[in-house]
Amino acid sequence: MLPETLAIPAALLVIFIFILSAAVLHSKHRQDGGKNPPGPKALPIIGNLHMLGKLPHRNLQALATKYGPLMSLKLGHVTAIVISSPETAELFLKTHDIVFASRPKTQSSKYISYGSKGLVFSEYGAYWRNMRKLCTLQLLIASKVEMFSPLRREELGGLVKFIDKTAGSREIVDLSELVLDLIENITYKMIFGRSKDDRFNVKNLVREVLNLAGAFNIADYVPWLGMFDIQGLARRLKKVSNSFDQVMEQIIKDHEQSSGNEQNGQRQKDFMDILLALKDQPLDPQDEQGHVIDRTNIKAIVMTMIIAAIDTSTTVVEWAMSALLKNQRVMKKLQDELENVVGLNRQVEEDDLEKLPYLDIVVKETLRLYPVAPLLVPRESREDVTIEGYYIKKKSRVIINAWAIGRDPKVWTNNAEEFYPERFANSNVDMRGHDFRLIPFGSGRRGCPGIHLGLTTVKIVLAQLVHCFNWELPLGMSPDDLDMNEKFGLTMPRSKHLQAVPSYRLPCPPGPPRLPIIGNLHMLGTLPHRSLQSLAKRYGPIMSLKLGNVPTIVVSTPQAAELFLRTHDTVFANRPKFEAAQYTYGPESVAFAEYGAYWRNVRKVCTTHLLSVSKVESFAPLRKREVEAMVKSLMEVAEAREIVDLSEKVGELLQDVACKMILGRNKDDRFDLKGILLETMSLSGTFNLADYVPWLAVFDLQGLTRRLKKINKALDKMLDEMIDEHQLAPKAQGHLKDFIDTLLFLKDQAIHPHEEHARIIDRRSIKGIVFDMIIGAIETSNAVIEWAISELVRHPRVMVNLQNELKHVVGINNMVEEIDLSKLSYLDMVVKETLRLHPVVPLLAPHESMEDIVIEGYYIKKKSRIIINAWAIGRDTKVWSHNAEVFYPERFINSNIDFKGHEFQLLPFGSGRRSCPGMVMGLTMVKFVLAQLVHCFNWELPYGMDPHELDMSEKPGLSTPRARHLLMIPTYRLIHETLVMNELNLAF
Repeated sequence: MLPETLAIPAALLVIFIFILSAAVLHSKHRQDGGKNPPGPKALPIIGNLHMLGKLPHRNLQALATKYGPLMSLKLGHVTAIVISSPETAELFLKTHDIVFASRPKTQSSKYISYGSKGLVFSEYGAYWRNMRKLCTLQLLIASKVEMFSPLRREELGGLVKFIDKTAGSREIVDLSELVLDLIENITYKMIFGRSKDDRFNVKNLVREVLNLAGAFNIADYVPWLGMFDIQGLARRLKKVSNSFDQVMEQIIKDHEQSSGNEQNGQRQKDFMDILLALKDQPLDPQDEQGHVIDRTNIKAIVMTMIIAAIDTSTTVVEWAMSALLKNQRVMKKLQDELENVVGLNRQVEEDDLEKLPYLDIVVKETLRLYPVAPLLVPRESREDVTIEGYYIKKKSRVIINAWAIGRDPKVWTNNAEEFYPERFANSNVDMRGHDFRLIPFGSGRRGCPGIHLGLTTVKIVLAQLVHCFNWELPLGMSPDDLDMNEKFGLTMPRSKHLQAVPSYRLPCPPGPPRLPIIGNLHMLGTLPHRSLQSLAKRYGPIMSLKLGNVPTIVVSTPQAAELFLRTHDTVFANRPKFEAAQYTYGPESVAFAEYGAYWRNVRKVCTTHLLSVSKVESFAPLRKREVEAMVKSLMEVAEAREIVDLSEKVGELLQDVACKMILGRNKDDRFDLKGILLETMSLSGTFNLADYVPWLAVFDLQGLTRRLKKINKALDKMLDEMIDEHQLAPKAQGHLKDFIDTLLFLKDQAIHPHEEHARIIDRRSIKGIVFDMIIGAIETSNAVIEWAISELVRHPRVMVNLQNELKHVVGINNMVEEIDLSKLSYLDMVVKETLRLHPVVPLLAPHESMEDIVIEGYYIKKKSRIIINAWAIGRDTKVWSHNAEVFYPERFINSNIDFKGHEFQLLPFGSGRRSCPGMVMGLTMVKFVLAQLVHCFNWELPYGMDPHELDMSEKPGLSTPRARHLLMIPTYRLIHETLVMNELNLAF
């Protein structure tokens, strides 16, 4: 017996349930238009809600096998009609489409669609039609989708690069998360014209919205229970609604602010800009209700676009990849199609998609088994209607079980549960709602308007992932062990994220195995050009290395060099950024400036005012005076039979000439220019760990940063003094302008006034240009001359041949003049042979790829560093025969090989856009000095050293001078009276 305090409430509860049950039973039998569709018995109050379970699409499929494809449920107070076959779906979505074109009002649409103002949940009518038209025209039509193709390409390229890094270390990737991030970025840029905003976690908001929108909320079906929020859904809906509203509000404010600051309409308008421009205007002037777009409408529309674009495409891609990982036969077949159509020498482009029929049926099969919204978005009947003899009353909720339709064995035969794309071969089944066997995007008036955008995104992402990488499950997991359980919501993602291990599939150039962190840096040694030559013999003329984090391509044959420096010159015209260049004004110089307007114009300034043929000829008297002065000093040494440091002597000569050409004065003994140059070349040629593993830069493990800062300070002081002296020095009438005068005249002027964003030559630019010219004029020519003399001393036969030519052309009574150089063919061959064996910069100056490209079937990524091993090319036995290591100038007899970069067997000055602009000046100086030294003197090694004992080791750096200075004993050859006359000339 009940306690007295509970007796009356218990009696009242029994009476209430009895009355409610009677009402339910009465309504069950009261039919004005015919019988209800069959269905299971309903409980009081909740009806059949308890039968839905955690995965309603599966439970509804099971019920439909018992009650039929047109089934009636009572969900609380709401009559629900569940459709589970294509034929029945066609009756609701096509035959009677207008009757079922509306959406029910739900608690979730109230909170997350601003009172059903979004495109998906709005009621059928004029407002919905105009919203759909606006979204279609401004974002979803084919022309708009194609317009965003470069954006998708850029973002997808970034994803491929990220996965490629992971593939190199065989790491596990969270593919679900990566694809979600990718599509979130694309969506942000399409709709908002900007990268995603890290202030807001939109990704998690979208997930929460879809979970809540797909939940069967008891408040929607038993309204009087809504106040109790038994499931806690109202609380979560309010929270996510407030969070999303803050995101929308901030984005709108940002756009309003940027629109107000916008000048000359330079910023391209995005979807949000278009909506804001339409704000407070009628959607349709002919609309009697006069709907206008207000701030709330904009938020609702944009939120709908974000949710639809981000989650749905992500879900399809992750299910497709899951199915492919479980079905390796299908994966292989898809990769074969991609290989045949696209080829293994490039990535997939959107233009390729229409040529990939197997990809198309893989996507169809994915959407058959894993439709984005398994129960579609529910509809609501706008009036009473009879279908198939069953009475459907107004306000009934219509649920289309697309998941059940996609697995119906009567439609898809007995292998309906199997992932078998070939079922669509030679089939006219499409996904656009015309064939009701496959309706992942719905059909009719309320079909998804973003189908073209969604399918394009899904196909290009899926194709790229499958084409660029092989995939395997982590930790040795078998494909059969992959968890394929789903999580229910408005959409149906995987219950667990898809994790897999990628390996890069497109062929990169071959190369040696890498160590963690440092990659192949340890393999370079102290003389990288020699180490790389050895590696190339094993891995080929186009070789791939990983230097720390930097992908590096090493080129070691003329044929390969031509592909990089001529065929694809523009792609590789850039220079990489590295620490040494930053400290030595590299970005402002001709040699190391980034490819673009600044580099083109600075190169033009240097060529016009210093390096052109006419300018080089104008400095001939200067060179003559300085060379004759050197000859005179060497005569004094010869007379005393003293040892001369020829490396030092030539270096001082070139320094004097360069200072007078560029600075208009003698070298300044206040500054150790020679020391600065040597240290700069050494540091610039060193493989600095900070350039390849940036996070190690802070430790300065090699001590290079400390040395660079020191040299930068000395260099800066020297260049400032030079510039200040030129600015302060009075310019007398008739003063001959030097190169710094010319640059100071151009200072603060636009280099090219007609070029957009034209840079000016500022003080830092002048420093970079001047130092670049000094290095080019002194250090490189010095190295060539000392190597040439070294080889001539080692090969007396060649020395005699050259001296005989000089004697014949110039005469034993005369010194060499620059006008003689064109008649000295053997001298020309000696210089060529010297530069073949001892190129000034053995690895040239590194190039950098400005875009992804395929060369010789090898995929080369954007930002790859390109090293041309000119030293290895010059010693290639396939090019220079078996005597490639021998100094033999006669190999150039009757040969059209020159230095100008047209013949890739000999590349001492590079080739193409980034070839050395100072070649004429450099060759003139080298030939003139070398000819004078050989013609005026005989040379022998000190201490009775045999020529073959001469140390020919080189010193590492950007250039490779001799490791030890060249010490020689000169003997004067010419008749003394000639020199007396020349001394008289020097006096004047």
